[in-house]
Amino acid sequence: MARDGIPIAGLEPEADDQADRDVIHLPAVLEDQLELAQRDPNNDLIARQTRLRLPAELIRDVTLATSGLLCRDVGGPSVRPPQPSKVSDEGYSNKWVESQGRDRYRRGVYTWIQRTTPFAQSVMFDAADASRACSRRERSEHPLQSLTLLDDPVFFEAAQALALRLLQERAGGVEDRIDYAFLLCLGRAPRPAEKDRLIRYYHQQKNF
Repeated sequence: MARDGIPIAGLEPEADDQADRDVIHLPAVLEDQLELAQRDPNNDLIARQTRLRLPAELIRDVTLATSGLLCRDVGGPSVRPPQPSKVSDEGYSNKWVESQGRDRYRRGVYTWIQRTTPFAQSVMFDAADASRACSRRERSEHPLQSLTLLDDPVFFEAAQALALRLLQERAGGVEDRIDYAFLLCLGRAPRPAEKDRLIRYYHQQKNF
């Protein structure tokens, strides 16, 4: 392949053809992976990579993008997403003035970094210390992360926005909207057991 008549190393015409074939064969690859997972659920054969959690900044970004709230503007000043007031009050009495409007939902790369009181949500999901160089991030799993996903204002608003998006963008009954929710959040259709469980939960909450 060449750009402005200049050959580019590693980008030959057949590379594009291979990429096209890879996309076409993707369903077959996914089917093979599913079969392997069923044959070797504990990965004793070490034939597949362990799933890795998203970095701290992307957890919030993906949630906002799925809900439809993410502000995709590029450039501009840093913003201060919502967080508990006690976080800043206990850190040398720094005031964290929450951004309003679309700035409330900007990408994590625009979040204000304050050394004395860093953004609590990022710290919860192992964001790197901005005051030091970091060659590799650590990944932890603990109950406070689950509580953050349940109670943090950003995730609560995103859940509400996702529900509204499902109502507005997908006609039909609850089963159709469950299918659409899985497509938006996970990029796949729900398995029968997952769908049945959510339908039962929906009716339990509706009749509560």
